[in-house]
This record gives sequence, C-alpha cells and structure tokens, in this order.
Amino acid sequence: MSKTEIKTLIIEEQLPEAEKIQKELEKHGHVVTKTISPQTGALRAKAFDFDFFVINCGENGKEGIDFIKKLSAEKEIDNVPVLFVFDEAVKVDVRLLKFNKQFEFIRLPFDPVEFKLRLDQLKNKEKSEPQPLNSNKKPAEESENTASNKVLLVEDNPLNQKVLGMFISKLGFEHDVASNGQMAVDLATENEYCYILMDIYMPGMDGTEATAIIRENEENTGRERSKIIAITANESDESVKRCYDSGMDDYLVKPFTLEILKEKLV
Repeated sequence: MSKTEIKTLIIEEQLPEAEKIQKELEKHGHVVTKTISPQTGALRAKAFDFDFFVINCGENGKEGIDFIKKLSAEKEIDNVPVLFVFDEAVKVDVRLLKFNKQFEFIRLPFDPVEFKLRLDQLKNKEKSEPQPLNSNKKPAEESENTASNKVLLVEDNPLNQKVLGMFISKLGFEHDVASNGQMAVDLATENEYCYILMDIYMPGMDGTEATAIIRENEENTGRERSKIIAITANESDESVKRCYDSGMDDYLVKPFTLEILKEKLV
C-alpha cells in the first residue's frame, strides 16, 4: 500500500456508508471502484487488479471471507490487504481467527477515526501466520519468548480483574495484572506483551498517561510495539480521540462479552 495511487474495490450495499468509506479512502490516495453486489464485485476483481479490498460481510457475517476465498482460488491476491466491514449486530466469522492474509475489520456505522486507524494498521502489518485463540498450548516457537502469547490487564477493580482474567485465559493467553497506571508502565518495561488491555479511568496515573509513557519507552528501546486496547465506559468522540492520541490501537466499551474480546484479540 505504498503506491501513490491505490486501486481499491468496495463491496457495500449501503450506499451512504459506501460513499463515506470512498470519501475517506480518496483522502489517502485510493482510486475507488464500488459496487453493491458481491457478484458484480467478483467480476470486477477477476477482470482488474486491485491493491485493496473493502468488503461488507453481509447479514450472516460470512460473505466477506467467502468472497476472498473464492477469488483466491481463481486469482493471485495473497498480498492484497482486506478490510472486512460488519454491521453493528452481525457476528464476526470465526474463520478470521485462522485467516492468513493481511486484514482488519470495522463495524458500522462508519467512524472516520477508527477507519483511519485500521488503514494505518494494515499499512504497517506484516503478513504472519496467526495463532489459534482457543488453544491453551503455547506455540512451539515461543519456548524462549512468550511475548506473543501474553497479555497485560490494567484494571483497578478486583471484580473486573477476575472476570477479564478469566476471559483472557479462555482465549488461550497468559496474563499479568496491573492495578494502576504506574504498575502498568513498570510491567511493560520489564516484560513484552502482545496485548495490553488498558483501563482508562484509574486513580493516579490514568490509562492514557500510562500508554503515552509505554509508547515512548518502546520507541526509545526499539522494543516490539504492543497492541494497546482501551477499556472504557465512555464512548464519546472526545474520549475515543483521546485514547488514539495517546498511542492506543483500539477500544472496548464496558461491559463486553467474551466474544467481543475475542474479536479484538485477532
């Protein structure tokens, strides 16, 4: 996605949402073709080479990955990033847990801040073999370095620590717990984590302050960047922007379920 012009195919039947996505993509150098039909999209994808796909996954949550798998059988698209779009109440296809292409996903209604974040993540993401999230076994290659299977939970409420810790364990991750921002900074300095679940509102150093320090330490040491996910009860635009500005990658709104957490830890 380093080209000046990025040829992009949008498959989205909700025209107002498709137009918002197109407008945002064009700001970032994308030349957009859009269609409301997966069938028409398939014809265009076979006839022309695209650098990027944005695909709504339909009411059953399966149409997006079905489209890519079928197209992959007929055309070489292994290096083409995909942004899957899910309507608000649609369940994410579990096959994404083992999907071995460059992808991200967003939920509608369209949010330009989150959309820009997903584009940046796709731009910087290296293609890698994902690890199943429902396994309690450590991958063999992690015998010396378990960072890719470890989560830091930053939460000051003991009950939330217990519930979220249970969720994390069920998804096959080891985890440490920090009860305040300073402890989070200290643990993230001493250890490497694939994910940090960061509560926003804590006494003393809050989650955004801790995140800014962790990001600075990563930059200064050259350490691999953890994915930091905000945990917040406030979903206002101002609050979300504050999370992203501090260096966070995503956010979860309390209360959330195990399935929702699984979506974020992909």
